[in-house]
Amino acid sequence: MTRLAEEPDILELAKKLGVAGDGDPVDGILDLCNRRIDRWIEEAGGVRTVGHLESVVTARLQMVFEEVREDADFDRIKQVYAVGKRDFVFATMRHKFDDQVNPTFGALVRRKTADPDAPDRYVAVIDCRGDKLARRFFTRWHEIAHRLTTDADPDKPQYRSEHDPIEQLMDRIASHIGFYEPFFGPVFDQELRGGARLSFEVVEAVRRQHFADASFQSTLFACHRRLTTPVVYVEAEERNKAEAEREIKRGVQWLFEEAAPVAQLRVALVLPNAAAQKSKLFIAPNMRIPSSSVIHRLFLDDLGLDDAGQENLNTWEHSRGKRLADQEVWIEAKKTKGRVVAIVQPVG
Repeated sequence: MTRLAEEPDILELAKKLGVAGDGDPVDGILDLCNRRIDRWIEEAGGVRTVGHLESVVTARLQMVFEEVREDADFDRIKQVYAVGKRDFVFATMRHKFDDQVNPTFGALVRRKTADPDAPDRYVAVIDCRGDKLARRFFTRWHEIAHRLTTDADPDKPQYRSEHDPIEQLMDRIASHIGFYEPFFGPVFDQELRGGARLSFEVVEAVRRQHFADASFQSTLFACHRRLTTPVVYVEAEERNKAEAEREIKRGVQWLFEEAAPVAQLRVALVLPNAAAQKSKLFIAPNMRIPSSSVIHRLFLDDLGLDDAGQENLNTWEHSRGKRLADQEVWIEAKKTKGRVVAIVQPVG
């Protein structure tokens, strides 16, 4: 059972939805969402595209989207809902979306003045300005996940931190239902074409041809989860050892500059898929990435945007000189915004 499954808010939600029991509450909630969507799709006679899927689901949920592409859209939304329909909560939403410290990507509102059977009883406001546009597809499904599992407050929308357990659960749900398995599975198998390994080329083909509104990263995560062979997703960036980070946060000052910690390229995020968790394919969080690695080479390359190659994980050291298992792997990496993302898969 995952740490998320032990969170009190998740346990309470599972109880509210009637799926609390001896099993993992996260799995129970995911299964409930999938069963609801399965039933709606069957009653609709099937779906042809992911856009069609979204329209069927949102219609059943009495839900519409309002997208913010420019600042003026907040004024438009205010006029439509606060002035025109007397739902005043829409009048003060913008300051939450403009918060740079805790950025908000979307918010779900249950309209106080709407009839119980109104098709727009629930409104999801999606911020698509600037860099937030890349998350448009995922944010829409994140808000659908909220509607599937919770009832929005008509007086005050919930603006939670991305680290909040409920928000993490909604991300999990969105990643599953946005890439609806009966639709996504055959598409993924078609693009993989029986290949032994996942590649960025396969991910981009899935995204471009079938999920054009999705970001590359959200499509990568869907492929990563669907793959039946081991794969580990890695994000690398320059950072200090965990102990040095704690000292810096405590305000420790070093008498000599040469004694101060030096940031090195380390594993900032590591996500194994289910097959990797069952195998011996393991990479430790925050471990230093050796200079011989494809990932390190790409990070230092001023012109390169991607690279790939074979290496052995026993060249990677984690704690107190211990090395990873003697295992040949194939690494494919991309550089983006001061970090490198990579997929690591066993050879053979």
